[in-house]
Amino acid sequence: MTIALAYEQHRPMLFGLAYRMLGIVADAEDVVQDVFAQYMQTDAGEIANEKAYLAKMTANRCINLLKSSRRRRETYVGEWLPEPLPAGERDIDPAERRESIGYAYLVLLQRLTPLERAVYVLKEALGFEYADVSRMLERTETSCRKTLSRAKAKIGDAAAAQPAGGREDAKERFIDTFLRASDTGNFRPLLALLLDDVVLVSDGGGKARAAIRPIFGIKRVLAFFEGLAAKGSFREGFERMDLNGEPGLALRNEEGVVTKVMCAEWEPGGSRIRRLYIVVNPDKLTRVI
Repeated sequence: MTIALAYEQHRPMLFGLAYRMLGIVADAEDVVQDVFAQYMQTDAGEIANEKAYLAKMTANRCINLLKSSRRRRETYVGEWLPEPLPAGERDIDPAERRESIGYAYLVLLQRLTPLERAVYVLKEALGFEYADVSRMLERTETSCRKTLSRAKAKIGDAAAAQPAGGREDAKERFIDTFLRASDTGNFRPLLALLLDDVVLVSDGGGKARAAIRPIFGIKRVLAFFEGLAAKGSFREGFERMDLNGEPGLALRNEEGVVTKVMCAEWEPGGSRIRRLYIVVNPDKLTRVI
């Protein structure tokens, strides 16, 4: 297979792998480009499994990048959230489960070490066998199994597949309810869709006003939204926007530039929200148009 054909065939899978691991679109794009630049220098005839070889290069490059950026994450102002991926920005392999690229899923991956993240994504999202994963990461199969077990324990039940029935209606109901609430300033109807112990996390990165720490509890989250609405922060009006394969919300300024996006994490098997994620860091909104 020529490099051009290999790029066309495997790029969506490799981008999905890198984006899940890194949480930043530009970084994921750079990794994929670097991998193919390096691949052009190899003898493809000596590679038995091209897909696994490219995935190995991508995963290990992401691990190295995550390790090198650890200090930047530690000094980041406030909470760090992944960059949202608007619909149509990048094609993810259609064979992959949609929820495995969902925004809440990406946030959960941030709890994992670089190695745990690589094992989890390669095995759970991309479906590689343990034998493949062990060769890619130069670990034993036993080590990979233990690493995956640790990763699942850290993530918990929130990474489970989306339950059938009712969830899509609940998502749309949340969008409609929040749109009306932001227009009227009355956020009381939103309470029925939030867990009592709901948590709101916002990411401004020190470049836009945001809550430095998470906001805990339904009363404080309600007060947060009511306070912003009273200050006129929502006067331009939110709009529905597909983000990471799911319905989300976006707010534009007077110039039409998106300044805020919001995504939700739902309770497993239920129809209420347990976490809300708001991204206002302008560096993470450049692709949301």
